[in-house]
Amino acid sequence: MPVRVLIVDDVELARERVRLYLQGETDMQIVGEATNGVEAVRAISRLAPDLVLLDVQLPDFDGFEIVRRLPPEAHPVVIYISAHDEKAIEAFEVHALDYLLKPFGLERFQSALNRARRHLGKAAAPRLPGHLERLAIKERGRIEIVSVRDIDYVDVAGHYLCVHAGKSVHLLRGTLNELEPQLDPAQFARIHRSVLVRLERIKSLAARRNGDCDVLLSDGTKLLMSRTYLESVRVRLGLRAS
Repeated sequence: MPVRVLIVDDVELARERVRLYLQGETDMQIVGEATNGVEAVRAISRLAPDLVLLDVQLPDFDGFEIVRRLPPEAHPVVIYISAHDEKAIEAFEVHALDYLLKPFGLERFQSALNRARRHLGKAAAPRLPGHLERLAIKERGRIEIVSVRDIDYVDVAGHYLCVHAGKSVHLLRGTLNELEPQLDPAQFARIHRSVLVRLERIKSLAARRNGDCDVLLSDGTKLLMSRTYLESVRVRLGLRAS
């Protein structure tokens, strides 16, 4: 039986992010959504979810009051979501399983889901084969959907990833170590600890004396490939070592 999930947040973009993160969890079933405390209490009573992903701050009353209004026998597993870490102690006082601090990445979200699975006595279902076909990137109060087919390369800028797609650059919260396994290795390769490239965009390679390599992309962009990744990239490009 799948884990029945209720999403509670008054911000549509926040609910959309959670929905996107849940897409790859084949044993999780979203049974409903709520945008305030009253809706949440009614939805929990009516739908009996196993797990509630619950925003702390809501327009009418907070996420802690929602739990207090439920009869003990109707308490689901609760993972709180908030932009404010000072509420964490109160969350655990009402027996929250976990507390996700916004903005959280996919890896942290999956860790919280695994805790919920263990608590509910459920093993994680095997993930469906396949890789990401699009990225959902929050920008200026909206979510931009970027097709993976349009990505030329991704590099690191502090706590963000710069997703280069044609003339556009999108900032994505996360790390290359989180993103790389979600992309098709037949299409993307790491050329540096801070750079991931779409293989078909590579136009030429020029070796340096120290063993590193200059990578020229089809749009004229020049990137540095560390010698650590050279042999792996050669294999993926179908090149023989010279």
